[in-house]
Amino acid sequence: MNNNPLRDSAKRVQDILHQSIPGAKVIEFKELTRTAQEAANAIGCEVGQIAKTLIFKGKKSGKPICIIASGLNRVDEKKIAAHIGEPIERPDADYVQK
Repeated sequence: MNNNPLRDSAKRVQDILHQSIPGAKVIEFKELTRTAQEAANAIGCEVGQIAKTLIFKGKKSGKPICIIASGLNRVDEKKIAAHIGEPIERPDADYVQK
């Protein structure tokens, strides 16, 4: 774990989180945690205990779609599209960072 102060983006998440859950703590890791397996390895748990966050974009509307799933599960993009009523696509990094 990293004992350094939080980066600005993590600090913003921490501030929002504290509005709903006082005392909750955001922790940043030195290790890469781009995948559910990497995150599980970093904190020493099973991959099924990890919640992964995936961002998609509505092809017609351009609206962001945030999916949170268990680290063990694959996300069915066709089911997501059917549920929201439009095709989806994977956005580029610039779109996600906005």
